[in-house]
Amino acid sequence: MRIEAGSPRATPARASGTEATPRSSFRALVPAQRLHAPEARALLGNAWASVIGVPAQPRTTALLTAHWALETDAGRCMPGYNFAGIKAAPGAAGQELSTIEGHGATRREVRARFRTYESAEAGAHDYVRLLATRYPDAVAAAQAGDSAGFSRALAHGGYFTAAPAAYAAGLEQRLATLESGTAHAVPAPAGLLALAARDGVLHALRARDPAEDT
Repeated sequence: MRIEAGSPRATPARASGTEATPRSSFRALVPAQRLHAPEARALLGNAWASVIGVPAQPRTTALLTAHWALETDAGRCMPGYNFAGIKAAPGAAGQELSTIEGHGATRREVRARFRTYESAEAGAHDYVRLLATRYPDAVAAAQAGDSAGFSRALAHGGYFTAAPAAYAAGLEQRLATLESGTAHAVPAPAGLLALAARDGVLHALRARDPAEDT
């Protein structure tokens, strides 16, 4: 879930959340740990091998890294080493922030709690475990390197509240950026992601704690 720079200050609690604007989506309200794409890709590959039990193919790690990049603005904003806007249930480590959910007529501001982790390794592991336990079709699509199928599976499972086509377009642009070797470039305002953001690419995971998915 995306964090907006102009949002109210975060409360120092066991919770988290986010919101976004077209140009400055994912800006952290709290000091955020920073990763670069090669680091994130390595961590996601290791997490995949640990959770899924087989080495990740290059296209698989590229797709997971593109999803991470979409959710964290290429690692510029991932408070608590949260790789993909994973919400926290009561009692789980996290932080509360203001966030925007929905799109179009359903767009609204809410308060939400997001998981926090002690390390980037833990954050990557929990993200892959969440996919494996709640989004098996997304895992299958990632294994096949099917980015469109990955987006459809996340949409079907309720991973995000954005317009599915806009979310898929954002993921495809991040994937293309990674594969072109320009992972740290800022997307052009006139690009698909900016247009999609203006149409409401503001999303959220369900409030269920992934630690409950065993």
